[in-house]
Amino acid sequence: MTDPVNPPAGWYDDGRGALRYWDGTQWTEHTAPLAPAADQAATAAYPPSPADLTATAPYGAVPPADQYATQQFGTDPYGTPRSGTDPYAVAPYGTTTTTTTTRPAGGPGGEPSGPNVVGIIALAIAVVGFVFACIPFVQVVGWILLPIAFVLSIVGLVLKGRKWPAITALIVSIVGAIVGAVVAAVVAWGIFGQLVDSGVIEEEIRESLEDELGTPVPNESPAPGEDDEATANGLAFGETMQWSDGVTMTVSEPEPFSASDLAAGSDQAEDLVFTLTIVNDSTENVQPIVVSTLSSGGTEATRIIDVGAEGGQVGIPPTTPIQPGESITWQEAWSVADPDTLTMSTSPSFVYEAAIFTNVSR
Repeated sequence: MTDPVNPPAGWYDDGRGALRYWDGTQWTEHTAPLAPAADQAATAAYPPSPADLTATAPYGAVPPADQYATQQFGTDPYGTPRSGTDPYAVAPYGTTTTTTTTRPAGGPGGEPSGPNVVGIIALAIAVVGFVFACIPFVQVVGWILLPIAFVLSIVGLVLKGRKWPAITALIVSIVGAIVGAVVAAVVAWGIFGQLVDSGVIEEEIRESLEDELGTPVPNESPAPGEDDEATANGLAFGETMQWSDGVTMTVSEPEPFSASDLAAGSDQAEDLVFTLTIVNDSTENVQPIVVSTLSSGGTEATRIIDVGAEGGQVGIPPTTPIQPGESITWQEAWSVADPDTLTMSTSPSFVYEAAIFTNVSR
């Protein structure tokens, strides 16, 4: 029931240039700005404008009854959004308007936040391929793994999930291929230079001339190691092989080896490690191109590559030229079937006859 004397509750001009809320019996402290003149024609009786008020009640007085038309009796209070698509509907006075923004799933900006499994696999393969691409004579493993990592990284970029593993794998696979090509070129050039310096190429030319002329062509200088006796009976581990030009090589006695989690090749009964040393007492640089082989109990041993070994990487032969009077030392690890029957064949490079080291009784 409404009071027949007082006007109904609503918003009225309080005579001070603002709308003030009348609760049906008295003025309240709630105020609101008058609607701009440009909006009065569009808003009509909602909310009431000063032009629609036929009389103005001073602040603190009861609005006159002739102002009933300014507030539609029974309608929503001023500021309550109307149903439909009223462009002038506003939130109730004093409330906070919350704007909801819809974003794609996955976090700010729609960036996928889930794991990219293919990208992670590509990164792991790329890292392993990069390592093998830097190791002479086992680069074929790197040449196989790097293209696989490259293809998987492209696939990972297309799939949903974080992109950084796939991007990193793509970069590592490309850089690994470049580094592997450089290492292969350096090794090939070193082999060619040693063949020229040692006279092996000259020997090939001499033999070709002998075949064409049908007469022997004298050979003035033998290649290093050509007249060495070192390989017939074999040396014991820990002994030193010396070639005719003054270059020597020593292979230590084997010791037990504990492979790290990053090792590859530990697949037989026992793991051993050897320390190899080349000393250049010749007058020329020696480009080391070491290709060792090891047999154990009639079975070929498996070379272990361990980049996480304690004290530094194991199984990667040296590639730095050895100056006259200098030496170089590194470690090779092997997985063997029988540590009591070991026979290793190795040499500083292809131009030297292979030396045999063994622990089998002679």
